[in-house]
Amino acid sequence: MACRGARYHHDGAQYGGAAFCNLFLSEDRGQDLHFPSLGHRIPLTRGTAVIFDTCQPHGVIQRRSSGFNVADFPPDQDCTQLFLTWELPIEDAHVGHALKVAFDIAPSTSLPLNEEQVWLSGARASVCPDSGQWCRAD
Repeated sequence: MACRGARYHHDGAQYGGAAFCNLFLSEDRGQDLHFPSLGHRIPLTRGTAVIFDTCQPHGVIQRRSSGFNVADFPPDQDCTQLFLTWELPIEDAHVGHALKVAFDIAPSTSLPLNEEQVWLSGARASVCPDSGQWCRAD
């Protein structure tokens, strides 16, 4: 896969039952994988491997910035990050235990759904693409 920076998002609607494992192949371009709600920034350099919960808000931002800004990725600058990605099934007891993941499933809410969703305080949640903070989905 490849990206030129990434606004804040989560991948739980598509991959809620999996953890991502990303292996970065590009040289250091001064970018970080940023998890704003956790306060973690991981410098993206060749050989960096990251395993994370797909529902955790994240983005790819410039190392010198405090958040995502499209102007940090001008078209005339090579900002492309190449990475391999694969999914680890959290439902596998060994994977879930190793990553210390516990699902918080409300049966009355989850049973009638036919797609994965992330909820916060009783409502469907989304991620603000500029801040990485949770908000109610529209």
